[in-house]
Amino acid sequence: MKIITNTINLEAIIQEYQLQQIFPPDCLEKLQVIVYEKKDYICRQGDELEQISYFLTGKLKIVHSLANGTDMILHIQEEEGLLGEVELMLGKSCVSSVIADEDSLVVQLPTPLFKKRLLESSLFLHHMGKTLAKKLHYNNRIAPTHIHYSLQERLASHILNQIKYSPIFTPKLSQLADSFGVSYRHLQRVLKQMVDDGWLEKDKKSYHIRNLKELTKVAIKESPFE
Repeated sequence: MKIITNTINLEAIIQEYQLQQIFPPDCLEKLQVIVYEKKDYICRQGDELEQISYFLTGKLKIVHSLANGTDMILHIQEEEGLLGEVELMLGKSCVSSVIADEDSLVVQLPTPLFKKRLLESSLFLHHMGKTLAKKLHYNNRIAPTHIHYSLQERLASHILNQIKYSPIFTPKLSQLADSFGVSYRHLQRVLKQMVDDGWLEKDKKSYHIRNLKELTKVAIKESPFE
């Protein structure tokens, strides 16, 4: 974890990410700019929410640990946004862990010092409400897919969403298996079947689409991964 203390950097970040539309004016200059390195914890499941965090750039894993020792990846976050809104509103301990999956830029305020001020700010509450609504909308779309669609259908949808950004699909298989709630071997079998059927072509750890038509036919319509 690296803390950036340069005032000029903070001012530039406030302008670039329009943070004045999220935090009240008297809180802006108190924001701490932090770079979390890969595998750093921003918050840990079961701990108190020590910092009110706003994620700017990078990639985060939202992970929930079950009583049987299984870690389930609930979400991979790459879009900027608030973290820990539920814990902030309810005063609960962190329900999941947030871990940097690559170097990630975050701004923070200490919860004990700024919780009361932020929860009195209509500006902050409005933004937090929008953030919670987006997450609820996503969860309402994603939850039924785990019950009513096969892994092949979910994986096809995921691949089609990923190739919007790159023609090459290079999955982290263990991470992807966790996010789908399936075993590593099950995911490998489905990927191998897609290769054997001529839908994908494997090149080392990456995959290229060979039959977009068939992949699209199998994918979930109105995919929740978009």
